[in-house]
Amino acid sequence: MSSKHRLTRSFRTLSAMLYILNIAVAIHFTMRGIYLDILVGSLMTLICVVMMCVAIEAPTPVVARLENSKVGESLFTFRGRYIVDLIVSLFLFAMGVWGIVMGTLTLLLIFGIRFLGVKQPDAFNEIFRQSDIESNSMADSYTLEGTYDTEGTER
Repeated sequence: MSSKHRLTRSFRTLSAMLYILNIAVAIHFTMRGIYLDILVGSLMTLICVVMMCVAIEAPTPVVARLENSKVGESLFTFRGRYIVDLIVSLFLFAMGVWGIVMGTLTLLLIFGIRFLGVKQPDAFNEIFRQSDIESNSMADSYTLEGTYDTEGTER
């Protein structure tokens, strides 16, 4: 097995474990019994379950359903996952000490994956799909391989 496949498998496994722990924190927060805690904890549990399915790309019926929806399609891109993980982290920060720990770990993971995109673009492209906007641009917006200077422009 190549190092690229090992690296992507490691990030997928780490993401799945992190989402499972986020679900545990959200369920624990739900058990407090206050209306808003139940609502926020249930919402975070549902989002983390969906994102875990996206990260491991299983079960097939759920992934197929997500791929065929407009919102679900964007979850498979880096930008979509980054936004959802940021929202999950912000809600986790409100869930006590374990929520702060898990929110920090979630942010560290998404920044680690971004760092992977800079250092290993092939592995990054194996983990994430490109959206229509990204595929239409000439430069690789995550690895900064394009040029941003325009020639012949004066001020």
